[in-house]
Amino acid sequence: MPEWSAQEFFRANEIPEGAVLTGKELEAAFWQIRKMQRESQHQQAFWKSVNDSLSDAYKKLASFQKELEASREALRQANDELEEKVRERTAELTDKLAKIEEQQRTIRALFTPVIQVWDRILVLPIVGGLDARRASEMMGGLLESVVATQSAFVILDLTGVDDVDAETADHLVKMSRAAGMLGTSCLLSGLSPRVANALVALDVALGEIVSFGKLQAALQYALRHIDKPTGKSR
Repeated sequence: MPEWSAQEFFRANEIPEGAVLTGKELEAAFWQIRKMQRESQHQQAFWKSVNDSLSDAYKKLASFQKELEASREALRQANDELEEKVRERTAELTDKLAKIEEQQRTIRALFTPVIQVWDRILVLPIVGGLDARRASEMMGGLLESVVATQSAFVILDLTGVDDVDAETADHLVKMSRAAGMLGTSCLLSGLSPRVANALVALDVALGEIVSFGKLQAALQYALRHIDKPTGKSR
């Protein structure tokens, strides 16, 4: 630690050089110098403590910044990995949904096949009830087949239908009308007594649709009228 000399003390207290001091003044000067030395030591210790604290704080801050940067990098990598997994999972689910939809279309096609049983004669077997989606797909497939085969007759076979509701009956009438707009006569076959009673109870206007109890009878009718299809009731 630096110490105060007598000359420095004299200059600090503006005491002229060569001044004669009494014993008490010298003693007072001595203790004043000691006091100033202690204060200087305390100040130096204080600033050393401050510098040490600041140095420690800077080191901790630098360490924290490194940890923060490492955490950010780890978070970025984790986020990239998560996004990649989400993309892969989304693609996988999309592919599965596409396959399921394709399978459903195949199943619906198997349940509602349009069969060409004779030249210009088509049969559409219907099993179960018809909702809007199934009826729309069925009608689309039927009309495409009518155009492709230039069929004169379409037989809607209801052998696999146990009962009909208003919605099913409405779809049947619409399919018949749509086929008629393409110049094709629509026949109904396979009507059970229960289905016939249901159609009567629903007051369904079948119009010019010719109906038969069995598919064989409808096919014979179509063969007899293949060159001049009519819509007369049986």
